[in-house]
Amino acid sequence: MKVDIRNGRIAGSIRVPGSKSIAQRALILATRKGGRVTNVPESGDLEILCNGLRALGYRVDEDGDSRIVGGTQGVSAVIIDAGDNGTAARCLTALAATGTAEVTIDGSERLRQRPMAPLVSALRELGAVVSADSLPLTVRGPIKGGTIKVDTADSSQFATALVLMVERLPGLKIKVTGKASFSYVGLTATVMRNFENPFVVEPDFSSAASHAVGAAVTGGDLVLEGLSMSSPQPDARILPFLSRAGCMVTQEDHSVRVRGGMLHGITANVANCPDLAPLIGVLGFFAEGETVVSGAPHLKHKESDRIACTVSMIRAVGGTAEPRDDGFVIYGDGIPDGEPVELPADMANGITLSSHGDHRMAMAAAVLALRIPGVTVTGSDAVGKSYPRFFDDLSLLTELSS
Repeated sequence: MKVDIRNGRIAGSIRVPGSKSIAQRALILATRKGGRVTNVPESGDLEILCNGLRALGYRVDEDGDSRIVGGTQGVSAVIIDAGDNGTAARCLTALAATGTAEVTIDGSERLRQRPMAPLVSALRELGAVVSADSLPLTVRGPIKGGTIKVDTADSSQFATALVLMVERLPGLKIKVTGKASFSYVGLTATVMRNFENPFVVEPDFSSAASHAVGAAVTGGDLVLEGLSMSSPQPDARILPFLSRAGCMVTQEDHSVRVRGGMLHGITANVANCPDLAPLIGVLGFFAEGETVVSGAPHLKHKESDRIACTVSMIRAVGGTAEPRDDGFVIYGDGIPDGEPVELPADMANGITLSSHGDHRMAMAAAVLALRIPGVTVTGSDAVGKSYPRFFDDLSLLTELSS
């Protein structure tokens, strides 16, 4: 699918869907004793996870925006398709290893390329039999408690998958090495500590970040309802990044307000919030001076190679960008608020930006296009992975400013 992006200023207020990251963790925790998880977002990833839990024998019932989890793991042999959902692939593999059935985990071609070996090694050390170091693989338990080291250099999800098993396995202790997205392990611990029945999922900062950057680059004024600057979500870091870049960011009751301003380049270490990298690249295109994104070589192992894809996106609209091993550099011209981008003559007939099958790249491309005439985003349906109504919400916020 493709969508043409309307130019305009982002303004108004919005309550984005619940956090996909929190919801996935809460649903897995609910399999232990059962429970209701509310404010679960519509998301392809959440559907994949729920189907995986059902395949393992758990009951997952839908009730509006709630999911009611019950039952116990009890299957003979089953195959689970994790699609593009890396969290599901890692967490369902660990959960399957607590049982005795042979469970095969597979996924998309891209997910098959993403690393699994550190998690597989840890599960084998705990007593599981695992057929391969990458997808597709077959796992059989049961695993037992013990002290293990987990390398998160390529993904924090290896540690998250095991941390979510701690309450099931007496004596399980996890020592984490590597710092890739380590804040997501902290988020896992926070969800575990606060988990109760029912459990309410807070709005998603990963979704809100796109609209916040949209307000920043269009000189907009946006209220993000139900969010706090002190949220434990890793992508809440978009707020201090925006503040440093020249925006006004304030807490107002139970909402966060973002107002655009004259933007200047920043240095952003995104080791703990890699999903923000493409959006910060967009911010850098409109800012004055260099914007340096660093600390995240694991960006290459996401749904797309987000280093290469962000650089390609910026160059496609006439910007200057260079890749680095752990990020990229954007050289911005400081385009004033409200002024459209002047495109080179060879781009006058329009520009096509690809999502590369990556929901984060699709959203970043749409935000970039808010001030660039004639941009079409292809592969726009990729947003269904985390935020299916993204383009509708973006259009509404643009209309509200007219």
